[in-house]
Amino acid sequence: MSIAETNLPHTMSERKSALLWATFIFGLIGINLSIAGYALAVAIADQSFRPLPNYSAQAVDWQVHKELISRSNQLGWKVEFEHSHSPNEIRIVIADKDGRPVTGVTGALMAFHFTRVAEHRRVPLVESSQEQGVYFAQIPIDREGKWQVSMDVMGPQGQQYIADRTVDWSFR
Repeated sequence: MSIAETNLPHTMSERKSALLWATFIFGLIGINLSIAGYALAVAIADQSFRPLPNYSAQAVDWQVHKELISRSNQLGWKVEFEHSHSPNEIRIVIADKDGRPVTGVTGALMAFHFTRVAEHRRVPLVESSQEQGVYFAQIPIDREGKWQVSMDVMGPQGQQYIADRTVDWSFR
């Protein structure tokens, strides 16, 4: 019997062992890559991690925006954002500095929940036919918590008014 024939069972055992360990190591690498792929898919699908719409333009025009807010504050208007439960929308009450309702306002309202920036909505304001100085925005408040609300309107004499507020709406 030759030496090669006596080492044959030993060589086969080493090959099986090497194949087993290689499979085990590549299996662990495969599990690791699968977990990393799943984590990446979850992170990319997260709607809360999105930039604000037109963020770069707003950042460049920051000083212009601050001046508009300053001019809006000089008008002395009082604006209240309320959650109207029926129908599910935003109710806006606008009064001048003397407390009289402001009518004839046209413009839009943009709102988003802090955890869903990508789901921002911008809709025109609709004036109430039953109450003076009351407007509605057809944005359903479908999530409890903090919302960013921004309003950009033109008053009856052509004055521009903007308001940015963080509103905490709870369903309790």
